Amino acid sequence: MFWNLVRYEFKNVNKWFLALYAAVLSLSVIIGIQGSSLSSTYYQDKGVVMLVFLSLVFGGLVITLSISTLILIIQRFKGSVYDRRGYLTLTLPVSEHQILSAKLLGAFVWSLTSTVVFLFSLYIIISMIQPDAFLSSFAEYMLKNYTDNFWLALISYIFNTLAGILCIYLSISIGQLFNEYRTALAVVAYIAIQVVLGFITLNLRIDFDYNWVLSFEIFKDLILSVGFYLGTYYILKNKVNLQ
Repeated sequence: MFWNLVRYEFKNVNKWFLALYAAVLSLSVIIGIQGSSLSSTYYQDKGVVMLVFLSLVFGGLVITLSISTLILIIQRFKGSVYDRRGYLTLTLPVSEHQILSAKLLGAFVWSLTSTVVFLFSLYIIISMIQPDAFLSSFAEYMLKNYTDNFWLALISYIFNTLAGILCIYLSISIGQLFNEYRTALAVVAYIAIQVVLGFITLNLRIDFDYNWVLSFEIFKDLILSVGFYLGTYYILKNKVNLQ
């Protein structure tokens, strides 16, 4: 049943996101071709105008991708847990932990995929415009600065993403405790949490080397993830107020 919940997280949305991913990657190839041809064209002014136009469209697609991913995370959780469909979800023969885990796994996969697509599209653009210089300088920079702490950076990204998703879940859960203005109060809860965390982070800032910073971020995000998860679980199990 758990994997049925996970499959549901990808139902009816994969076509939209696959089309959006394809559009971002395709446009990055076009921008790369346009940028690489500027040095050899006799119509550089027109080429620059076209490149700027394509870059604006690309930026719009990236923003659309980010917003779509955020909306998907919110709707998949709120719509199937706290709205009318919540009656069906909460009567399934699964525990609250399984419901939360399935939602979290689906949201993480979509977030990870969107991030990979964005980074790969940037790689395509830059490598096509200046392939030799980019590849050599990029490889040298990565080997020099990030080889030793690549896994720390990857773990930090994972926990940071999970903490961000769970913070959204907790905010939505806090908002549904009220009978009115649930969405507005969920937004207020999210802002309040971020303000408090920002204040604490500023006072706990670590100015050591990169490994220490990553280790601190991993520890912080791990604690936050556990706290957000337990808070969401408690509300989901004991304080559900469906409308």
